[in-house]
Amino acid sequence: MLFFGLYGGNKKTDHFHHRGKAVRILLIALIAILFHASAAVSDTTISIIHSYHKEYAWEQRLTEGLLQSLPRDASIRHFYLDTKRTPKEEHPARADKVWEEIRATAWSLVILCDDNAAKFLGPRLKNGPVPVVYVGINRNPRDYGLFPAPNMTGVLERPLLKRSLHSMCKLVNTEDTKVLILFDSDATSDAVVHEAFGGRSHLDLGKVRVELKQFSLVDKWREALLNARAEGFDTVYIGLFHTLRDSAGRHVPEDEVLAWANANTPVPIFAFWDFAVGRGKTIGGHVLSAYDQGVAAGEIARRVLSGTPPGAIPPQTAQAGTYTFSAYELDRFGIVLPAGIRAQAVMVP
Repeated sequence: MLFFGLYGGNKKTDHFHHRGKAVRILLIALIAILFHASAAVSDTTISIIHSYHKEYAWEQRLTEGLLQSLPRDASIRHFYLDTKRTPKEEHPARADKVWEEIRATAWSLVILCDDNAAKFLGPRLKNGPVPVVYVGINRNPRDYGLFPAPNMTGVLERPLLKRSLHSMCKLVNTEDTKVLILFDSDATSDAVVHEAFGGRSHLDLGKVRVELKQFSLVDKWREALLNARAEGFDTVYIGLFHTLRDSAGRHVPEDEVLAWANANTPVPIFAFWDFAVGRGKTIGGHVLSAYDQGVAAGEIARRVLSGTPPGAIPPQTAQAGTYTFSAYELDRFGIVLPAGIRAQAVMVP
């Protein structure tokens, strides 16, 4: 009875004791959750320096590929040099501005996208404390002073010009084929011409005779395309066209250039990069993908962030490209793909 009386007399107190204990346990659990959540936030900081502008299709796909393979919890900041739309004489000043911004932060990693970022900012980062991964480099990294360097490695862009020419030109003319390649006069175009053709403007690839022309003015670029058939060309390859300017020096938007080419070309037009393939653009070809290059660079970045020294990772090329075609443009030009190419091809509208 005595035991019962003591127990019964403290039932209310015991209730609050258990309730308070439960609240304390809940608070401890919440604190633990918040602590682990804050601890899980990464202190990895990545600076991505783009050679071009955010709206450029190449940059968008390259960024998608990078974000696909970079650590999800990293803090990432993007910088854009915008060297496609701005005059060449302004490029050094734009690079200086970005340099002043990035040098104030202790980055875990810097990613240099394409040739101009490598050219203007690579030498300033070489042999420094910050690891660097470059991507989309058309020239040899040695030309920019980036190789060898213990804190640098990356992905080289190697457009499949010769391979694409061999396979595509025969779709239009199975005999002696004459093809015109059109480029603008950008640093990237210069790099592609240098690496793929050794700076030559004429060459023979078996029975394929190739002529390459570069222009800075859109009127001259258009004139060359309009005269293609009259000058004996069976096909035209649309290379890079993103820095063309009108007679007043104004930049001509790349979408406008490509749409005009599609509407006015006298011969079938092909491409080396996937961003130029589709209805209202080019027929296609064996093309490179910015997304694939971004993924490859992101995977290298993860290895570096995990502790592998950049100098221990040899520079590499991304995926070897894919056959990509516009079904609409193939039909428009009356071209039927051989079964072997059709089986491998990615078809887009």
